[in-house]
Amino acid sequence: MLRKILIFLALAIPFFGLSMLLTGPPPQPSEDELPWNVEVLDGGNSSVFGVTLEQTPLNELRDRLRLFPSLGLFVSPNGDRRLEAYFGSVKLGPFETNLLARLMADEDTLDAMVARSVNDKPMPSGARRLELSEQDTRRALELPVAELSYVPRARYDEQTVLERFGRDPQKLLMDDGRQYYLYPDTGVAILLTARGRDTLHFISPRNFDDLRARIEEGESLQRPLP
Repeated sequence: MLRKILIFLALAIPFFGLSMLLTGPPPQPSEDELPWNVEVLDGGNSSVFGVTLEQTPLNELRDRLRLFPSLGLFVSPNGDRRLEAYFGSVKLGPFETNLLARLMADEDTLDAMVARSVNDKPMPSGARRLELSEQDTRRALELPVAELSYVPRARYDEQTVLERFGRDPQKLLMDDGRQYYLYPDTGVAILLTARGRDTLHFISPRNFDDLRARIEEGESLQRPLP
């Protein structure tokens, strides 16, 4: 009799455990996976999506997302350079989004990467996209994430922005109708546009003035997605 009871329990426990897993309440998203949960740190940088800007290396973000990014070194017509990692479509918490990381690299590192690049592709904007060598791909994975662009599938509106990110943003209205909501204290810039997809951009608060200057000089936070 005891043997039958033990066999029954051995079969029943996994079944009921699976049943509870399938019918129980869905897991709640982690707080650090929500775009409005930005932690400002003592050093003037910030943390969002579990990434401490200017500290967390790209390979940690790769491991967290379980995706290998598409890497590119972009050179604008005026000579400005930015090293970016594009993760494509990911799910953070309950939301589908595209995620792009801008990496922190000094001028010497960028010079070397340009010299060793293996492909040069012109972009519609007039910029060039350089493909990194294998050596520099490994190097890029070790570099810290400096900025993040979050491009949600869902559309945002002003009410959502004000409710989630704060009711007193600085606002910039561009000539082409793009509307920016700026939150210097948390390092968040939000682009709402009637054309294309909205963009949430995260930078260390101590560097927010630089980001605002870039926007005012004509840089768009709206990136063409690969």
